[in-house]
Amino acid sequence: MVAVVVTAQPPGILIPSNSHCDVGKFKICKNLVHVCPKFCGPSGGCTTECQSCKPICNDGSFPPPESDNSPPITHSPPPPSSTPTPTTTHSPSPPSSTPTPSTHSPPKGSGKKKSKCKNKNSECYNVEYVCPEACPGGCQVDCKSCKPVCNCDKPGAVCQDPRFIGADGITFYFHGKKDREFCLVSDTNLHINGHFIGKRDPTMTRDFTWVESIGILFNNHKMFLGAKKTAAWDDLNDRLAITFDGEPIFLQDREGASWQPEYSSQAVSITRIASSANSVVVEVEGNFRITVKVVPITEEDSRVHNYGITKDDCFAHLDLSFKFLSLSGDVDGVLGRTYASDYVSKVNMSKAMPVVGGEKEFITSSLFAADCSASRFVGEQKKVSSGLGMEFPSLSCGGDHIEGGAGVVCKR
Repeated sequence: MVAVVVTAQPPGILIPSNSHCDVGKFKICKNLVHVCPKFCGPSGGCTTECQSCKPICNDGSFPPPESDNSPPITHSPPPPSSTPTPTTTHSPSPPSSTPTPSTHSPPKGSGKKKSKCKNKNSECYNVEYVCPEACPGGCQVDCKSCKPVCNCDKPGAVCQDPRFIGADGITFYFHGKKDREFCLVSDTNLHINGHFIGKRDPTMTRDFTWVESIGILFNNHKMFLGAKKTAAWDDLNDRLAITFDGEPIFLQDREGASWQPEYSSQAVSITRIASSANSVVVEVEGNFRITVKVVPITEEDSRVHNYGITKDDCFAHLDLSFKFLSLSGDVDGVLGRTYASDYVSKVNMSKAMPVVGGEKEFITSSLFAADCSASRFVGEQKKVSSGLGMEFPSLSCGGDHIEGGAGVVCKR
């Protein structure tokens, strides 16, 4: 850069003169006076290089023209040197490495599942995250940490060959029995039963079981959510059946489609999430929120666990994630008791697959029956007349015997 010598060395003074930079864009260095170095030649004087803001002797070694041109020369080599790098031997390697992951990612499929944070107060609201490959049942975004978390790895989850995660974060298994109903949660104004389906392995003393449907009682309402019997699984084919107070609910095939009842003492909503089929969030204001997803038993699952699944039935079932908003300290049920104020876990953590019992304590007579020995449910039955014309304990719902599996029948 151009610099100006302010004065020449006066006669009789051994100390060289000074100089400064007068280029406007170098604000820090402009007009800053520099004393020329003592080792400058007998001609004396120096110029200030604006870029480095240092005085340089005018003895021929660093004349102003060369100092002006030196910065462009020193900076020009790096771009050429960096330019050839990608064009030489390194450019072929990125392409060769790029196809490798792309060929592996499609078969896994799980990496394609995505989720968003739905909390408008979060920094990552509506930001889409790819679910980890370790989440076969999809994931949810933790809006506090802004990270995707497997649906089945959070407290309140009920998934797979029923694997429960209690309020304390401890994982345990409750197998129950196939074709029977068990109380999952029971509190004064919330009761949830699960209908178990399964297959018997001749080499074992128990059934392989999964939760096919749930019946929910709250206030004076009843809600059914269940997986329809399915042979060949298709992610785009909705296999989730829903009823509210005995009436079938149909949601549009799009994310965000929702339904609300015309009458209810609490705000109730059912909303599609993540995709156009098989996933919904059910929320009752101030009471509970449940994420429900219909999933199949895949051929790989059957091979690994020896389930013996055949092509005529993929045993579609529910993966569930519960969040409770107003449980009492006296709550009970297979999952509910882990939220009780006096709960102490008896799970044997030394076992790879800790199983808890209690079939006799939690078994019920039907999907909407609050008659298990652990029942705490009261609801609003005493406050409401028999205008609905039905009692919860005698109501049974199912969809397996409907032609095409397109609906749900509830019988008293």
